[in-house]
Amino acid sequence: MIRIVTKARLVRMAAEAKQARGRAIEVQEKADAVSSTYFRTVAELTARTVRAEEARAAYADVLTALRAELDAAQAPGEVVLLVRYGQPHSIHRSVHTAKACAAAHGADPASWRPSSRPPTASDDWATITFIFDAATDAFLCSVTPVLPVAGGAG
Repeated sequence: MIRIVTKARLVRMAAEAKQARGRAIEVQEKADAVSSTYFRTVAELTARTVRAEEARAAYADVLTALRAELDAAQAPGEVVLLVRYGQPHSIHRSVHTAKACAAAHGADPASWRPSSRPPTASDDWATITFIFDAATDAFLCSVTPVLPVAGGAG
């Protein structure tokens, strides 16, 4: 089959080819931008996952150390958890030894006050006493949480 191409048709085809090349470049630029964003996001999420795994491992180490201290306690009875800024610090056999440990780490012995609320992140040092309950084979916490009253009163 023979096809005759006119000059006008040739000009139109050249213009269409130029437009198609421009569109291809535009699409490629958008694809590159999306690809770049995707790989950057994957890298950021991977870094966050690594940091989270490291934090989990650090907390697992702290938990293991605290459990070892608890297991080292010879007989069930009273166990005191020393807390610094709302985070577990160490386990002791009495409030006196917990306070002595805190004092060794720079706590002011005169600043201790009795508290009926759980320690918060704003508390420098605090103690939480746990008493072993043979009936449940578990330690019960001596701190009673403060619960809001229904209806907003209190």
